[in-house]
Amino acid sequence: MEKFVIQEELKNCPGIAYYPDTNKLELIGRSIPENPELIFHRLEEWLTLHFEKNNGLDVNIQLEYINSGSSKYLYEILKRLTGYGRSGKLVKIKWLYEEDDEGMLELGEHYRNTAGIPLEINMIV
Repeated sequence: MEKFVIQEELKNCPGIAYYPDTNKLELIGRSIPENPELIFHRLEEWLTLHFEKNNGLDVNIQLEYINSGSSKYLYEILKRLTGYGRSGKLVKIKWLYEEDDEGMLELGEHYRNTAGIPLEINMIV
């Protein structure tokens, strides 16, 4: 399966990859970089280019930890994806969390319930 790496997964940075065969974007790992704006700006630029040529996107977010700086930028990305969905694009967002990770479950619920972001929240067993 072909894979386009937007951000290589590092100790403090999430891996961000796009799989064109399935039209899926994945964010995985830990997001505690010193400059989260650099990582999420790159993702914002990629999303703009993607939606200029494509009508939809499936997004899977599976983070094991995210700091407050990254959370702010991720929230902006999620709002942007929600906007694409409201404008008629086919956007599906899944928030995946480990069975015993209450913090990530609560963060996903916060994004969904407080911000009105249409997240499908699933536990990974």
